[in-house]
Amino acid sequence: MKNVEKYPHILENWLKHYISSMNDTGNLKPGDNTGEAPFGVKIIFDGYAENDNGEPIKERLCFAIFIHKDSLTKEFKEHEFTPWALKHRREEECCVSYWFDKSDKSFHPVNYIEEENDDCTKLDRNFVIDLICAIGERDKKI
Repeated sequence: MKNVEKYPHILENWLKHYISSMNDTGNLKPGDNTGEAPFGVKIIFDGYAENDNGEPIKERLCFAIFIHKDSLTKEFKEHEFTPWALKHRREEECCVSYWFDKSDKSFHPVNYIEEENDDCTKLDRNFVIDLICAIGERDKKI
């Protein structure tokens, strides 16, 4: 299997572990990072889906996964923040978002690293995909 086919499975496995280890009381706030992410990777809750009236749908959660260019060997370099959000460092990291549906435990990617028109990173996309696979392999050995 090629890395471009492997990496989504790795990301979903990270999310499964993260979700099972987080402190979800049903009222998560965007930015919550109480779950366990792989060494060097940052995962945060990014918000609930909303119905047509703008009310949260608490069965559908969005998560952001940040992979820094040094994630294989170094702790995640924390973000700077604006008053309303964190500053995504596209030159240094990749951010991939997923929806998680609690009702059927399914994952739905929002963006794909291999799509050149996606604004998830300015890093070489093959480098990021290979990096995710290398982190997955590293953690299999632990």
